Amino acid sequence: EHVSQGPVVTAFEQKLAEYLGMPYVVATTSGSAALLMSLLAANIGPGDEVIVPNRTWIATAHAPFLLGATVKLVDVEADRPIINAGLIEDAITENTRAIIPVHMNGRSADMRSINEIAQRYNLTVVEDAAQALGSQNMDGFLGTQSDMGCFSFSVAKIISTGQGGFVTTRSEKIYQKLV
Repeated sequence: EHVSQGPVVTAFEQKLAEYLGMPYVVATTSGSAALLMSLLAANIGPGDEVIVPNRTWIATAHAPFLLGATVKLVDVEADRPIINAGLIEDAITENTRAIIPVHMNGRSADMRSINEIAQRYNLTVVEDAAQALGSQNMDGFLGTQSDMGCFSFSVAKIISTGQGGFVTTRSEKIYQKLV
């Protein structure tokens, strides 16, 4: 009766929302699609710049590229493959619109610093938590500490559906753009 959407998907979204303590979860076809949809919801397009770490899966940089935005690479920390929050501000220009920190293998980016920078410059933060479902830092689950969080269910993830993903947000306005 339902090929890809329906009551089972809705129930799955609700369970994920309960687990993560988020009001809104939207299932997607992949983690890559979750990133792309999040940037679309943030109105990212040609002429915009999106900051991403220089060590990540290609999907992180591919999403803004597909929308015509310029990808700005920021180096990772010396001892961890996580974006160096101390270098982000130097990469911001008048065209910067978003930051995509990646929680690589469950290791948390410095979300407090990243969110402070984003607030100061009016930037959207989209957490790439594709490899971090269930991982936490002192502020809670990764992928729940910014405007949107993106997750993956591909084969190598902690929960796999073969393919698939989802986006989390606390914003009803963003949620309405995602659905």
